[in-house]
Amino acid sequence: MRRFEYRYFNGVRWTSDVAVNGQRYVDTPLAQVEPAMATKSPPRGKSIASFVLAISAVVVGWIPFIFVLATGAAIAAIVFGVLGLRAATRHDGNGRRLALAGLALSPFALAVCVGGLFFTRLVVREFRDFAEPGPNELVVDRPCAVANGEATLNGRIHNLDARAHAYRIVVDFDDGIGDRKLATARVGSVEPGATADWTASAPIKGTAAKCNVSDVSGPLPFGGDGQD
Repeated sequence: MRRFEYRYFNGVRWTSDVAVNGQRYVDTPLAQVEPAMATKSPPRGKSIASFVLAISAVVVGWIPFIFVLATGAAIAAIVFGVLGLRAATRHDGNGRRLALAGLALSPFALAVCVGGLFFTRLVVREFRDFAEPGPNELVVDRPCAVANGEATLNGRIHNLDARAHAYRIVVDFDDGIGDRKLATARVGSVEPGATADWTASAPIKGTAAKCNVSDVSGPLPFGGDGQD
């Protein structure tokens, strides 16, 4: 607000000489007036923190394992939102919209984090099934056979676990003259106590080959098995 009609300028700076209705006065020096007239911006830090934390939780809450941090961010957004509303009440509503936005987004962020928990459990299960196919008994029916440039090994796998399993059986084919191939036999879900047949084959140059099962695991996570 203007307190005077005129303030005199000496060519370098504004002076303390002022006038109102033609009457001249000497005002308080500007160096003292300006700091007193300056107004401090009301604090909005808590409201901003609430909004930023809620948005961040919504964006990353679905990611496996990261959902834990996102859940903490969503809860913190609620706390900062409440504190931001209280601060806004003391400062003429400044920051109120951001605090309300953070509080409104927080429940949605928590719901997204629940989805992150679901995806995390799914990822853990997929990798557990791959690394731990459960107790089983692998039987090779007969020695490796070579015909028409292709080596073949047949066998059976018996599920000894109390739940169903799928299997991935890796066979190493070696013709003894430098040609060595790996082939994978995939067996679908085998019920507890059941037995399933499997066959692995690979093209080979020699007329005979040694065949050894090098690994038995579960299926690759998320259907990652490709064609050999």
